[in-house]
Amino acid sequence: MLEAGGTPAVPVLALLLMSLVLSVSCSRSSDNTNGDSNVSVVNSPAAGVVKRILVAEGVRINAGTPIVEITVQSVGPVAAPKPGENAESQAVRSYKAADAEIEAARAEAVRHEAEVARLTPLVASGEASQGQLDGERGLYEQAQRRLQQAQEARRAAEGGLIAARQPGQVQPNRAPPPREETVPAIATSPGVVSVIGVRVGERVSAGQALATVRGGS
Repeated sequence: MLEAGGTPAVPVLALLLMSLVLSVSCSRSSDNTNGDSNVSVVNSPAAGVVKRILVAEGVRINAGTPIVEITVQSVGPVAAPKPGENAESQAVRSYKAADAEIEAARAEAVRHEAEVARLTPLVASGEASQGQLDGERGLYEQAQRRLQQAQEARRAAEGGLIAARQPGQVQPNRAPPPREETVPAIATSPGVVSVIGVRVGERVSAGQALATVRGGS
């Protein structure tokens, strides 16, 4: 059937309907894309082993909720004994090693603290990702723990040196046992836990993505 101008009416109607369907489809696709911007990543604050997973996928959480616990083990700087070396000489070397470790850890902490300060406004303006900032915060906290352990090692070396200089005191050349500490990986934004990407017992590195959180407040 033709209209007055000779143009088929049905094909025109079909084209209009197709155009409408495509418009709705594009709109939904755009909405899905925008939704992806609400995904935040929970990163490991330090290198270690996953001790516990505190929440399950699909659970709604608030900002600041611990998601995963990481066990960190470390040993302070201790000078290995040399053949024929007495306790006093070893204590002196342990003290010097701890002193050098303190300076290195302090420099590392200052560097990562400056990077956190640089990234914070960039994340707020959208020029850097939250994952980058979380990773740097994790490295800063790790450097702070390294500094604390080095300071404790220096105090222990001081005690060993004093004891070694006392007559009749014999100090065994024994390294201290590893120090274990549990640190949480915390969500930086509210939403629903979308994916847990690690398992208990898995070794992770500082700044590694552990989980994703989807949604907003």
